[in-house]
Amino acid sequence: MKRFANLIFLLLLLALLSACGSSVPSDSQPAPAPDPTNGGAEEGQKISAQLQVYYSDANLEQLEAEQREISYQPDQSGDKYVQALSLLGMPTEQGHEPLWENFDYHTVSFSDGTLTIDASGENQYNLGATGEALAMEALKRTMFQFSEVEQIVILVDGKPADSLMGHADISQPLTR
Repeated sequence: MKRFANLIFLLLLLALLSACGSSVPSDSQPAPAPDPTNGGAEEGQKISAQLQVYYSDANLEQLEAEQREISYQPDQSGDKYVQALSLLGMPTEQGHEPLWENFDYHTVSFSDGTLTIDASGENQYNLGATGEALAMEALKRTMFQFSEVEQIVILVDGKPADSLMGHADISQPLTR
């Protein structure tokens, strides 16, 4: 009888310990981050979103991605674009070079599928044609992760411009 009681005790203890674990089945995937375009937060709560942010390798030959997180108020959705743009200038991994370091702008705004970046004409770049092409591609890959962004317009000091850095054409919107 004592062995039977010990067996029952061990089974109850085992059941209790297994119930203390996660309530998520072990074969399920973690829930994805909320889609920044769908809200997903109550008023006053911030939304977090994971982004791939792109930088150059040390030789300006290819883009390298880093997983980064932004957090913003849903009623201030323009803030998420500002955060993503600022991350383009701040890689965290060794060997990743920022293509948008010290990039100054007047405003970043979004309306009707168009993200508009009004860059400062005081920006100084020394990337060359290849670096500029990578910079534009890094901007597109980063910002087009926001499903609502259909095109990116880059202005310089509030006016349309032919080029931002002297090489790539920005006279037309950048599209997906």
